Amino acid sequence: MFKFYYKSPFCYLLIQSEGEFLQSVKFCQQKGSEEDMCALLREVKRELDFYFSGRLRNFSVPLKFSAGAFETKVYEALRQIPYGTTKTYKEVAELIAHPKAFRAVGNANAKNVLPIFIPCHRVVASCGLGGYSGGLEVKKFLLKSEGVKL
Repeated sequence: MFKFYYKSPFCYLLIQSEGEFLQSVKFCQQKGSEEDMCALLREVKRELDFYFSGRLRNFSVPLKFSAGAFETKVYEALRQIPYGTTKTYKEVAELIAHPKAFRAVGNANAKNVLPIFIPCHRVVASCGLGGYSGGLEVKKFLLKSEGVKL
């Protein structure tokens, strides 16, 4: 397992890969001591640098995650939400042909092991922001940095 800590504008991100695919992104308050880079993680770092400087709208690194069929449909739909836009949990549920499953969409978002790369921050509640695994301040930061008016 390869890993490194990326210093984002709001916290550290623990980025993990098995070498060919990005496998997880975790929000951390401090940097750990062990790091083991690989070519893919160097590309992840480059893409995150460009994303946070406003020069990257779509990530291209290959992703790998374990998820059920429903969660996989949700994640595929999330990856189709354009940079700088949002969809509601209900709209995502409708996109995946499960119009009443908006709470399940929220649960799938909560299980997302690749936040930012699978942009669950772009999914909001009909009456507000909803939740986010990195916390609402991080969600607000990501949306504002993409130009979303809150």
